[in-house]
Amino acid sequence: MNDTAIQAGPERARPTVTTVGGGADPAARPVVIVHGSMDRSAAFRRVTDHLQGRTVLGYDRRGWGQSRSLGGADVDHQVHVDDLCAVLAELDTPVVLGHSYGALVAMAAAAAAPSLVAGIVAVEPPVRWLPWWPADDPWEQTVRRAAAEGGPEQATRALLTELLGPASRLHLARAQPSDLAADGVTLISEMTDPTVDLPRFDPLTFPTPTVVVAGSRSAPHHRDVARRLAELLPHGRFAEIPGAGHASHVSHPQELARLVQEIDLIEEQRR
Repeated sequence: MNDTAIQAGPERARPTVTTVGGGADPAARPVVIVHGSMDRSAAFRRVTDHLQGRTVLGYDRRGWGQSRSLGGADVDHQVHVDDLCAVLAELDTPVVLGHSYGALVAMAAAAAAPSLVAGIVAVEPPVRWLPWWPADDPWEQTVRRAAAEGGPEQATRALLTELLGPASRLHLARAQPSDLAADGVTLISEMTDPTVDLPRFDPLTFPTPTVVVAGSRSAPHHRDVARRLAELLPHGRFAEIPGAGHASHVSHPQELARLVQEIDLIEEQRR
């Protein structure tokens, strides 16, 4: 396992990038994983297991996991985009697998530096500035109510229960309250960041081949926005994973890995 700390300069340290899958096929493009809120790059281990032969890299975004100390009030959406662009600049035109908030980061990075990205698999990106996104997202309502009642720790508990259902009980029983509270602070920061509502790319001119993914059991607005976004993209395709909810990387890793491999075919067809 190789670790590479990518630095922006003395003023701001970057998250540490870890090679989680060694590539045996020199012709295969590397894959960069960008996780969503309430998550870690390690949660994609099972997806990586189905990407044998490819170099797979991941990192914990600011405020999460190993990068918790890099979070803070000054971290907005653009900072996450800058972090990803710094990672991409060190690689040979990778494919990016982004989940939820991470998918939004991936698409914004590709729009800012299209030559750095070969393709994107975007799993349920919360494109809040598209007209089909609800004015009051149900998960945001859940987090706001819980935070008002019990602070950041309660916000984390409420959203995990919403996301995982009964499976959240074991996770919450094992978790330290201080960790739940720290995650809650970052969660609230990301959900209330007004810059997430600013258009970061034009879907009609987006240059990067993109598979937009949703689980068949995900929230209706997640499925609807994913489908409509794919229809707008010049090189986009919508893919639904049957039986999957929002966390398809956990429940359906093989299907998600197959979509990553599909980017190679899309790229070949464009040549």
